[in-house]
Amino acid sequence: MIPKFAIRAGALAAALALALSACGSSGGGAGASALGPGFDLASKQVLNPSTKTGGTINLISSQSFDSIDPGVTYAAQTWNLFRLFARPMMAYEHTPGGNQIVGDLATGPGRQSNGGKTWTYTLRDNATFEDGTPITSTDVRWAIERANWSYLVGNGPTYFHNILTPPNDPRFTNLDVYKSGDKMFDKIIETPNAQTITFNLPQAFGEFDYVMTLLQTAPVEHALDAKDTGVTYGKKPISTGAYKILSYDPGKELKLVPNPAYNQVSDPNKMHVALADVVDVQLGVDSAERDQRLLDGQADADVGSALTVANHAKVLQDSVLKSQTDDAADSSIAYSSINTQLITDVSCRQAIEYAVDKNTVLNQLGGQWGGTVATNLLTSGIPGAVQFPSYTYDPGKAKSLLAQCKASSPGLFDSSGTLNFKIAAQTNAPDLQNAATAIQSSLAGVGISTQVTLFPFGQYSQYCGNEAYSKAHRLGMCLANWGPDWLTGYGMLDQLVTANGISATGSQNYAFLDDPVVNSLEKEALSSFEPSTQQQDWVKIDHRVMDLAAVVPLMDRHVMRFRSARLTNVMINQAGSGGYDLSVLGVKS
Repeated sequence: MIPKFAIRAGALAAALALALSACGSSGGGAGASALGPGFDLASKQVLNPSTKTGGTINLISSQSFDSIDPGVTYAAQTWNLFRLFARPMMAYEHTPGGNQIVGDLATGPGRQSNGGKTWTYTLRDNATFEDGTPITSTDVRWAIERANWSYLVGNGPTYFHNILTPPNDPRFTNLDVYKSGDKMFDKIIETPNAQTITFNLPQAFGEFDYVMTLLQTAPVEHALDAKDTGVTYGKKPISTGAYKILSYDPGKELKLVPNPAYNQVSDPNKMHVALADVVDVQLGVDSAERDQRLLDGQADADVGSALTVANHAKVLQDSVLKSQTDDAADSSIAYSSINTQLITDVSCRQAIEYAVDKNTVLNQLGGQWGGTVATNLLTSGIPGAVQFPSYTYDPGKAKSLLAQCKASSPGLFDSSGTLNFKIAAQTNAPDLQNAATAIQSSLAGVGISTQVTLFPFGQYSQYCGNEAYSKAHRLGMCLANWGPDWLTGYGMLDQLVTANGISATGSQNYAFLDDPVVNSLEKEALSSFEPSTQQQDWVKIDHRVMDLAAVVPLMDRHVMRFRSARLTNVMINQAGSGGYDLSVLGVKS
């Protein structure tokens, strides 16, 4: 289903060994006189390939982590970074722009049987935790169980929960494996020996290999964690990758150092390498300060975010800075949900869609360097996606629909006859905040009253994704960026607009859309092994969501990122996280 690239996993080692002079001519930090490799190249080639070890990689982020626990995190930047110390069963190969998955802890893709309901994987030999304990299939099974059926469940994705257990089965609804144990999974996740793990699904699911790329498959030592109820691991995860955690100061700093117990024999494709002596990650840095440190050469790269729009012109007008910059599409979308449980009348939601002037929003998000105006949810990077027109800026039509809504649902309006609610955006994200203000202005133009309110990145889904809180506090719209968990319609839409994305502890479906047509179309898509049939169903879902006005698509994103000229092995991996592939970075002397 996913197109393959010509370069395969083993090609990285060859690329690094070449150390091409054309890609390694840049000097020191941003202020150096030598140019970097060039503008917008990292999604097309490996920049500054090198096998040199040593030095410190200085990463930075304006946000803090939603969790340090790989099993319960759900943000592209944490998925990207945590792969340095957490080793999933499957992973994206290290190629520029790559979207091909290969075996990581697993020897290769799963072996299907029973009509696609049974998937069997073999673990690689000689893989260990950082304390030298051998990794077994039981540890992989436990990692998946604790992340999907315990008190830890919150921000993380729910794919395993939705795929492995029958819907509405009371045995699994409020299960906590720390309290009840995991015997009920003996027939669902089988571990006949230390190297084999078999998943028995209630129905066929053709994309299971993609689910196995999730960090929820990174092993957690069952014998220790089950007794400790996840407390110690959640504060300092035990490494299975090439780096391990040296120290973590929540919201401020994470330091990683090479894991001496990492057995490279268990990693023949070099999916994990530790070239640096230290990876230092500064967290919660004000976005303006973050940009300044990057451009001054004090930081080598941001963990996941774009440069703020305020610095686009500065970078583009300076030949040195521009040569250290990328502006690549990453298949993600900037959007705003519309809370269907708060604004229950579709006419009101459609009025909001027509009232938003997306061109003003685009200007706040970077103009031509930020992307293009979006009209639907499936971005062009998703195989089978079809771009189609939906709502164009039309204040007159918005006012007409608003009047229609007022007549049919007067209870949605306040005592003065005004539709009012809050627009949520993330703290320390000025571009999204400015976009929220632009939307507020557009809505005011048709008589809709709103207030912009901010929530921290790490807890955003606990506010916007908590149905009771969101409804009680009138969070009518929540702005966010969303990228596919993998490059298929399912990877893009399942958690965003279906019932699977709704959770009592923190949904990703901020619209709380639970539509029988959408849910039925998804089941139809997943019952087929024919890619073209699946793709047509995802497009139908896209149309249905737009008809229901549950989401305002704002922009198909390009992300302007900055990289230090001293970084080696720089590439953007579109499918793994949409950012720089942090797993293979090194630094020059």
